[in-house]
Order: sequence, then structure tokens, then C-alpha cells
Amino acid sequence: MTHHSNAEILSSQFQPRLSLSCVVAFAGLAVANAVPVYAEDTSHVELMEVITVTSERPRDYVAEEAGIGTKTQTSILETPQSVSVVTRQQIEVQRPSSSSQALRYTAGANSERFGGFGGQLDITRIRGIDADYYLDGLRVISNASTWSTQVDPYTLERIEVLRGPSSFLYGQGTGGGVVNQISRRPQRDSSHEIFIQGGSFDRREIGFDSTGALNDEGTLLYRFTGTGLDSQGQVEDVRHKRVYLAPALTWRPDVNTSWTLLATHSREPDIPDYNSLPAVALGLNGSRFPQVDRRRNYSDMDFQGSSRKQDSISSLFEHTFDNGWTLSSNLRYMYINSDIQRTSIYGFQNRDGNLWLEGTYGLAPSRSHTFQADNNLSGKFDLGPTSHYVLAGVDYARGSINNDSYRMDPVAFNPFDSTNYRPRADPDFTDSMTNWPYNVRQDFNRLGIYLQDQISYDQWRLTLSVRHDWSKLDDESRSYSTEWTKTQQSEKKWSGRAGLNYIFDNGIAPYISYATSFDPVLGNDFHGSAFVPTEASQSELGIKYQPSGSATLLSASVFQLDQTNVKTSDTRHLGFWTQSGKVRSRGFEVQAATEINYGLNLLANYVYLDNTLVRDATYEGKSLTQTPRHSASAWLDYRLPSGPLNGMQLGMGVRYLGSTWGNPANTFKVPAEILVDLAASYDLGLLSPSLNGAVMSVNASNLGNNKYVASCTSDMYCFIGQDRSVTATLSYWW
Repeated sequence: MTHHSNAEILSSQFQPRLSLSCVVAFAGLAVANAVPVYAEDTSHVELMEVITVTSERPRDYVAEEAGIGTKTQTSILETPQSVSVVTRQQIEVQRPSSSSQALRYTAGANSERFGGFGGQLDITRIRGIDADYYLDGLRVISNASTWSTQVDPYTLERIEVLRGPSSFLYGQGTGGGVVNQISRRPQRDSSHEIFIQGGSFDRREIGFDSTGALNDEGTLLYRFTGTGLDSQGQVEDVRHKRVYLAPALTWRPDVNTSWTLLATHSREPDIPDYNSLPAVALGLNGSRFPQVDRRRNYSDMDFQGSSRKQDSISSLFEHTFDNGWTLSSNLRYMYINSDIQRTSIYGFQNRDGNLWLEGTYGLAPSRSHTFQADNNLSGKFDLGPTSHYVLAGVDYARGSINNDSYRMDPVAFNPFDSTNYRPRADPDFTDSMTNWPYNVRQDFNRLGIYLQDQISYDQWRLTLSVRHDWSKLDDESRSYSTEWTKTQQSEKKWSGRAGLNYIFDNGIAPYISYATSFDPVLGNDFHGSAFVPTEASQSELGIKYQPSGSATLLSASVFQLDQTNVKTSDTRHLGFWTQSGKVRSRGFEVQAATEINYGLNLLANYVYLDNTLVRDATYEGKSLTQTPRHSASAWLDYRLPSGPLNGMQLGMGVRYLGSTWGNPANTFKVPAEILVDLAASYDLGLLSPSLNGAVMSVNASNLGNNKYVASCTSDMYCFIGQDRSVTATLSYWW
């Protein structure tokens, strides 16, 4: 057997069981009290060393480092932008059903503005702008249709959030920031979990996670994670079925080299469709009509069926040379195929004082193929009194996107008819003159080179980043006519960031930064016109506090983010997008993650955002929809350390969803809402040694079952919030 140091043995054995300890005791109980720590070969391990390691407190919700802000493992205190981390322990405790839900307690991450409909979408707005989703450091470029790609949070190790422009490292992207989803990686020591889950809306889910070494030397490692889901929805006659598999293989021939292959395979033969509804149907916008039944599905179920398929394979290679410099090479190919067949509510009528809705039959098949590569070299050196951590890289992306849409003229129906509250028609999509065809074919190529220098002098940290991008887009589209048009866009742009930090000995770190971004937006508007590039700039001033060795991270920042040609929902055509002139977002945010006392953890945040269209042909001076001025959340959990309930863990969260404007003209508002979430779990091994490794947990979202509207994009399109959802999960680790 290969000899390992004491630290290696303890670390490798300790880490896989840390996740278990956080399921068993997510309030922060010492791992030594939750599960035993075993080593492959303990004959040369001193007992005192073992005690020292196992007595450390697990930092469930607090991260000290995050690579998202610099593409290097840099202290959060030294990153000159606002950063948040959702740890694996937090995911285990709160058990979100999507990455968007995992961000519920992340400052300023407006992730569920589409309500129940958004449960199948990962779209997060940060500081008033949609953020870019990444997976393992590479951008997830979707097919720009309603059903974009989605990653199962059970397969993730953590989620890192960077606020503000990030083109200086990540390339062509929006000014909202980056949400980087980091996959679970293979580990040397064996660890296995299976779970079964049941809950509201006839939810049934099973899952497993297994990792370990494939050879005695520990140079070849595996991980295999998967889930299977079958659930109904809060709206009648809808169903969600999914199989998600994520195998991984790592080769570590020596301590300086690592090569990991990650794959995902997802099939969803049924995706629930939650129709948007006009504001007047939900009691908004001064409506005098009675509200419709939100549990009803106002779709023709004889014409209903949406599905999604996605596959990806990633290669993550890293090698550290003898001189300390590190080469990283990351590649991914991803394929997405989605098919939408549904009846959408596209309007309403007032028939003699009675509300009638209009349903439009539509088809929207989409598919995309994308390839991405990011290669960089990083290393440290001293120059006079300064130390430098340099990163230089080049990344490349290419792909093809095909989006089609066909729809028929609307059919009016009475939503209050107890037996006939759905549209009825026999749609024919063979006649191209009456089915309103919309077709887009896009091929893109993107190339970027970047350079970053993290300069240290005494307790000062100066971060300088610069990047140059080239982009080419070939577009062929047809918009509700028989004429195809071809266009080509070629863009090139510089972007960068300058940030300055000062690190005090007591863990206080004030900072200031300025950053820009550039994004040649994919897709077309309703009229078939390709989008023009989006540009953004941000000034940020903040302060962070993280005492050395503590389980506390506090941060606060003020910022101004200016963005031109912002991509926003088309208020007249559901499922399409448009662009606004210039948006200015000013605000203040504060967030805290801390272990208040041993076993008592707190997450809290508050964000104030003043979002204004400072230049627009139609809505100048107005605020964007779906963007709250005030938002806040707090999560507190605790593990009972003794007594008859020893082994019980309790958690409670409160989310304040601030009011938002319901249409671009800002003539009505969607009311604010306060939602309560609960979590509880119990280590069954405390009842009997035969149950060691078994944990029962219960999670409740929107405990009060508040009937609320998540948001509106216009008078015609509003999205109902998610009803109360309760799940019970039985997990077993070994």
C-alpha cells in the first residue's frame, strides 16, 4: 500500500464523512461525535494527532476560499468583489430541488421569480441583471428556449456566486455576475449513500452517490451519482419525470497531476408546464374580476407534452511543474434537445363583465451543440518587495443553436366553467401561412485571451485583470413569414478589472474595484432580429470580515452597475426576449454566515436595489419588472447536543420577497411576500447501533402555504408562486 502522511490519511478519511455529519448534525456537531473516523493504516498515526483533527469544528456554511473571483484558490478576503458560497453542507440541510432554490438564502440572488414554473429553470437575476450559469468553470450555453439546461443540485459539491461583471476572466457574459456550479469529484476513500424521498404533490425520488478508489495505489478514482424523480405539480394534470446520471473518473498518477472526466446524462420525458396568467386573473392591476382557481391547468391536455434531454462530457486536467507553476486545461461538449408542446395563455377578454382567457396552441422544438475550452497557466514569483500571482489563459467556444416556434391564433374560453375551463381546438401546423412560424439557426465562434496579476505588498492586495475577446455570429432566421434572412456579426472588445484590498490582522478587509463586461447575446427577438452585444461596467466599494480560523464571514458593499442593451422578457410575446437601452442599478447589500455558538449556525442577508432604465425609447425613468427594491432572508439551525432529543437537528428560514413592478410602465405592483421554510433531521443510529448511518429528515418550503404571485413581466404574464411543499427523506451512508 502506498504510504501517506498522517495529514493525508486523516484528511482523506475525514472529508467523505463530513457530508454525512452535516446530514446527521447540520447544526455543527463535531464529527467525532457523529461518526467514527477510520484510517486505512493507523499503525503509524499518533493518537494525539487524531484527537486534534477530530476536535475541529466543521464549518458548515462558511468558506474561506473561492476560485470564482480569480480562477485561482484565493481567500475571499482578498477577492475585490462580492462573493457568496453555498456549501455542500447547506445543500444537504436545505435539500433544494434545483440550483435556483439552492440560492434562496444568498444575498440578492433573485432565482425564483417565475414561481412554480421556475422550478424547471435555472435563471438567477443578480443586481437587476440575469447572471451567467457555469458548470465546473465553463459556461452553460443553452439553446435559448424555454427549457434551458438544468443541473441536479444533488450532484454538486458547492455553488459559488460572483456579483457584477466578470468578462475579465470568464469571457463574454452579462453584468449580473456568475453562478458557478461545482460538481462532486471522485475521492480516494470509499463513501456511499442512498436515499429515498416522498412528499407533496405525490413526489417520489430515489438517489445514490458512490465514490472510492479503483486500484490499490489510489491513483484511479471514481464517482457515480444519480437520481430518479417522478412527481406531480401544484397545478393539476402535470407531471415531472427525470433520470439524472453523473459518472466521473479521476486519474492521479502523482501528487502534481490530476485528470478528471465528468459526464452528465439527463432525460425528462415529462416537464410540468405552469401557464402564466394575466394580472387581472390573479386580482392584480386593479382587477374587478374574481380570481381564477390557481390549481387548475388552463391547457388543452389533448395537446400537451414537453420534454428535455441533455448530455455533456467534461475534461478537467491540471499539472503542477517542478517550479510551482500550474497548467489547467478544461474542455466540455454539451448537447441539449428540448421539445415544447403546450397551450399558453396569451391574453384575455371582457365578455359582458365576465373574464375569458385566450389560449394559444404552440410548438417549440430546440436543440444545441456547444464545445468550450479554457486553458491557463498560473504561478507565483517575487519582484522586489512585491509578490505576484500571475494567471494567463486563452479560452474558446463554438456551437450551433436551432430554435423553432409555431403557434395558432388564440382560442377564447371561460376559466370559471366548472367542466369546460380549457381551450378546445384541433390545431393544424401543416399550413405555414397560418401557424406563425418562427425559426432561428445560429452558429457562433468565440475566442478570448486574458491576463491577471494578483500583487501583494505588505498587507495590500492589488488585482489587475485584462481580456480581449473576438466573437463571430452567423444568423439565419425567419420570423412569421416565408422569407429567410441571413446576417453576420463580428465583434471584438476589451474588458478588465482593477481591485484593491487591504487585509488587517484582525480579519477586516476593505476593498474597492471597477470591472467591465461584454456579451454578444445569442438568440433573436420576436421579429427575428439578432440581439446586439450587451456591455456593462460596475464600481463597487465594500468591506469583509473573517477572523482567522473562525466560522464567520461578514460582508457589506455598495455598488453602481450600468448596463446597455439589457436582455429582458418580451412583455407582449411570452417566451421571447427584447433589449432595453441602458439600465442603472445602484444598491447596498450586507450578508453574514456564522456559527453563533457551538452547533448554532446563522445565514442572513439584506439587499437594497434601485434599478432604473436611464435610457429607453419607451420606458425611460422606469424600473425593470421582476426586480425587488428590498429583499432579505435569514436561516438559523441548531443541533440539540444532549438530552432525550440528542441527535435532533432543527432549522428555520424566513424569506422576504420584496414587491416588484408588474409591467414596464410601472403602473401596478406585485405585492411583497414573507415565506417560512423548516428543516428537521434525526440520526437514527442513536436509537440503535443497527441503524448507524441512517438519517431521517423532513423539509418544508412555504410552510404557511401562502398563495402569492411570484412576479409579472407585463399585464398579460404573471407567474404564481410555489405552494407549500413538504418532503421526507431517508438516507443511509456507509
